[in-house]
Amino acid sequence: MKVKQNLRVRIDADAMERIWHWTDLATGEFSCLGTVTDDIIVGGVQLFDQICTAASTELDQEALGKFLVTHPQPERVRAWIHSHGRLGVFWSQQDEACIDGLANDACLISIVVNKKREWKARIDVWQPFRLTFDDLPLEIRVPDQNLRSECEKLFNAHVVEVQPVLLPDLRGLPRQPYQPNHRQGGGWPDFDDDLADWR
Repeated sequence: MKVKQNLRVRIDADAMERIWHWTDLATGEFSCLGTVTDDIIVGGVQLFDQICTAASTELDQEALGKFLVTHPQPERVRAWIHSHGRLGVFWSQQDEACIDGLANDACLISIVVNKKREWKARIDVWQPFRLTFDDLPLEIRVPDQNLRSECEKLFNAHVVEVQPVLLPDLRGLPRQPYQPNHRQGGGWPDFDDDLADWR
C-alpha cells in the first residue's frame, strides 16, 4: 500500500555533499547507509565495501554486519541511499528487493540520486502494517553553526516581553488588554465622542 502524506525528509548538508561526490566518482551505481534522527534528518552517511556495475550495487555483508555491531546507535541506521548513475531516478525491482531486505521494527528512508542531481525519496514502515510514503520532499539541512546560542543571548539582552494587563471596565466597554508599547499613529487610540467622557 502506498500513501502520500504531508511528510518530508531532511538531510544534513555534509551528508548530501558526500553523496554528490560519490555519485560523481562512480561510473555506475553505488550505495551507502546513513543514520536518522527522530525528526527525520538523515546524516552520518557511510560507505562500505561493495561490488557495483552500471545497474547494480551489492554491499559486502561482513563489512555491513561489523559496522552495525560496532555502531554506538545501530537503531539509528535507517537510511539507504544509492545512485542510478546516468539513469533516471525510480524504484527498480532490485531497489524494492533491497528495501524489503532492510526491513526493521521502525522505518527506512530510501533516497535514489543520479549524476543530473535528480533525487527521489521515500519512507517505508512495516509495523503495525506495511506503508510506503513515496515522492517525499527532500530538504537540505544547513547546520546552524551554534547560531541558536548566540541568538538567544542577543535576544535576552535586547528584547523585553511584556504580558498584557487587563484594565478595569471604566466606560461600560468590554474589558481590553492594555499593551504599553501599542500606539496608533504615535498617540492614544481615538474614542467615539459619546464615549470620550467616561466619568
